[in-house]
Amino acid sequence: MNADKLMGEEDRLKVRETIAGVEEKTTAEIVCALATESGRYDRGESLAGLFVGVVAVLLAHAVRLYLQPEGSWGELPALDPLWQVLIVSGGFIAGTLLASFFPRLRGLFVLDREEEEEVARSAAFVFATSGMDTTAGRTGLLVYISLRERRLVVLADEAALGAVGAEGLEELKDNAAELLAEGKFTDAFVKVVEDAGAKLAESLPASRAVNSDELDNHVLFFHPRP
Repeated sequence: MNADKLMGEEDRLKVRETIAGVEEKTTAEIVCALATESGRYDRGESLAGLFVGVVAVLLAHAVRLYLQPEGSWGELPALDPLWQVLIVSGGFIAGTLLASFFPRLRGLFVLDREEEEEVARSAAFVFATSGMDTTAGRTGLLVYISLRERRLVVLADEAALGAVGAEGLEELKDNAAELLAEGKFTDAFVKVVEDAGAKLAESLPASRAVNSDELDNHVLFFHPRP
């Protein structure tokens, strides 16, 4: 899935209008971000390459045994060590390239903990680089979805976290889980923004004097990763 191409103009406008509507009721600044994936996962690619290399040399041995003339006498000479090294190396390179182009193959060699760490790292990076940690009232809240890992992260700055609470952030994620499972990413963004807005409006209501829109309401897209 390509984050840039997943949401059409209508979907982008829907999220943008939802954020604008919520921010009319609260001083909080909400940003939504969608990433194709969150990590490079070099270790997973290397393991995939090693697996393919080992399978390749085993197949080479199996082919030699199969092609041995029927009824031949004597012990079959071992495969030359140089050829074994070349086959493993070639398989490693091929497997690494395949894992690079096909994330699902790479994913077979990536631990859930590693994915969780990479998604958290990328979400924190987006939070820091999109200006969310520089809002006047420390009211930034980020809704970050990573497609390949199928994970949602909600990060909040000091004031926003105080309004929603750590348990509230987890509740926002849980409430959108079913929509994410169905692939309804736009609806998931809208759900989290609206639910968060209801909580934020209670503790951080919009100021009649000043309620400037400090951050753009458009969805941030990252392909393949932040």
